[in-house]
Amino acid sequence: MTGALLDPFQYDFFVKGLLVATLAGGLCGLIGVYITLRGMSYIGHGLSHAIFGGFAASTLVSVNYYLGAGIWGLASALAINRVTRSRRIGADAAIGVITTSSFALGVALLTRFGSRGPSFDA
Repeated sequence: MTGALLDPFQYDFFVKGLLVATLAGGLCGLIGVYITLRGMSYIGHGLSHAIFGGFAASTLVSVNYYLGAGIWGLASALAINRVTRSRRIGADAAIGVITTSSFALGVALLTRFGSRGPSFDA
């Protein structure tokens, strides 16, 4: 009975995968607590949608859209940090405002100028 449970441990890929999953779970737990205590629980969702503006802009100017989205994501994170540090509004509100603005800019750019690059219908 226990042999069937321990058989996967003889494979190197299984042991490595289990180790990485354990480390990732522990680190995500620590980071999750920190993010929640800072009031930024919306950051993952917010940045993933904020990069759409960078994707749209980089596609229209024929730049690698991974690069454009990455730079836009970094700029969005820095903008969220700056607004949050000035204490004008809370972190989740700053994330919401910047995410919505960036996503709306991406939609407006693609609506006005259309797509010149690869199809990105999802």
